[in-house]
Amino acid sequence: MPKLHIYKNEKETCHAFAGWVADLVNETLGKQDRFTIAFSGVDAPKLVYKILATDFEAKIDWTKVHLFVADERLVSYPTERDRLTTICKNFEELPVPKEQIHLIKTDVGPEESTKQYEELLDSFFEGRKKSFDLVILSMGEQGNVLSMSPNEEDTSGRSEWVISVYDKQEDVFKITLTVAAINAASVKAFLVTGKKKEDVVQQVLKGKYNPEKYPAQLITTANTAVHWFLDEGAASKLIKPIS
Repeated sequence: MPKLHIYKNEKETCHAFAGWVADLVNETLGKQDRFTIAFSGVDAPKLVYKILATDFEAKIDWTKVHLFVADERLVSYPTERDRLTTICKNFEELPVPKEQIHLIKTDVGPEESTKQYEELLDSFFEGRKKSFDLVILSMGEQGNVLSMSPNEEDTSGRSEWVISVYDKQEDVFKITLTVAAINAASVKAFLVTGKKKEDVVQQVLKGKYNPEKYPAQLITTANTAVHWFLDEGAASKLIKPIS
């Protein structure tokens, strides 16, 4: 079952989410010596990253945090700094050691890029019983998650943690974590804001199970809730019946 966290507007939602992330990181680091986060910058409110980089810079031991990119477009960047800035320009201000920011290779073909990132995750999460401590997810207006779009090839049953997909609209290959990798994470959290997403939020959370149309419905957890941080705009139709 999803666990809903609903706030008045995007600003309040992002502040609440940042505080929740900080508490989760600190609680987890009390039990283990590192914390791993996978994140996507696509469709996610950029404000939350700015808040983490400022208000919570001194409240988290970022030297014990490992950041992983959840999906990436295979496009060229002039420099590595430009690439990191494009992925998440606010996170680069945090005192995270460079070697603890794990990026997807963009200077090779899709097959090689997929292979290298899969090998990186396989080595980092030895045994692969679980993946990340936290996956931060956004959701597009069509219910898409990361680079998994509606009505595309069904990848939900695949055991790989990384795949490449071809986006016909953008005419570009994308490398993305799979449902298997996301669902193997300890905690999953969606951050969705804006009234323009009210319809898809309602369908994903209250509608019929149709993951081919709404890939976000594939993100599940057996024993713990998937967290949904929403503002009132995105959540406005949840209490209304679906026609």
